[in-house]
Amino acid sequence: MQALQQFAETVLVPTQLLLAMFGMGATLAVKDFALVLKDPLGLGLGLALQLLYVPALAVGFATAFGLGPGWSVGLVLVAAVPGGATSNLLTFLGRGNVPLSIAVTISSTLACALTVPLLLRLLAASHLPADFDFPTARIFRDVGLYLFLPLAVGMVAYRASPERARKASDWAIKLSVVVVLVIAASSLGSGRIKPLEYGLLPPAMIVLFVVTLTLFTPHLCRLVGRSDADAVALSIEVVVRNVAIGLLLVRFFFPGEPEQGQVLFVCLFYAGLSTPVALPLLFRHRMGKSPALGRGQADAPPRVHGEPAPGETAIGERE
Repeated sequence: MQALQQFAETVLVPTQLLLAMFGMGATLAVKDFALVLKDPLGLGLGLALQLLYVPALAVGFATAFGLGPGWSVGLVLVAAVPGGATSNLLTFLGRGNVPLSIAVTISSTLACALTVPLLLRLLAASHLPADFDFPTARIFRDVGLYLFLPLAVGMVAYRASPERARKASDWAIKLSVVVVLVIAASSLGSGRIKPLEYGLLPPAMIVLFVVTLTLFTPHLCRLVGRSDADAVALSIEVVVRNVAIGLLLVRFFFPGEPEQGQVLFVCLFYAGLSTPVALPLLFRHRMGKSPALGRGQADAPPRVHGEPAPGETAIGERE
């Protein structure tokens, strides 16, 4: 059993992240990075949601539920990682603002080598032992190695042969999902996670956390004047997170202790839950309804920064 756990940590988890990030890179061209500059207000909102709103909500849940150290660190870890390529695909299927989704994914992913260790140090340190040596440098190294290298290789493959790269991306992402399932099975088989011993509170807390993100984020987007297409994109970006990064970092917390299994359980359970919970957002928008429950539709096309709105001159005056 110990050998199975060691294999999952040293081989399966890095492999899963390498596949996922290659799959993401193999759909991107250098010109896609220009999308970051197209809608700076939308991008700023997306990053604020990722870096402030979700982590703050995670801390609030950990405090309100009186969670132990393992559960609290697991929830903060999930909240600290960025969105991934899956959120871009779901945004496309939901007829959301795909360029905005890609821009937020790219920006938060490139920044996460700095933001992930920073958020963990700020928000998880109080749940760790007093003598815990926070592995900021190792987290920075691993995130850089396992994110940026396969992302760059995927982009090179896309530049060389877009059609082949798209096919390779499809297979890589499918394989990464299979590897996540194998990781979950190996963790159960090795006794590293023990769902029957955890009771109903931890799973219920994770479900409520995901549902809260799904229900409230569209309203926040609408409150600041974004369209439903933007609300779909940003809500999915917030809910469907790149938990593969979290799986890579689990080993740094509570090594050899039962709490490490709790951190792992949060990551795996969230990964399996987030996409199904986010699907109603897609279906509502595809059916012409607002993803913000109780609000009327607001699907004006998103404005590019500096462009006049329909019916306005370039200086904002009505024609």
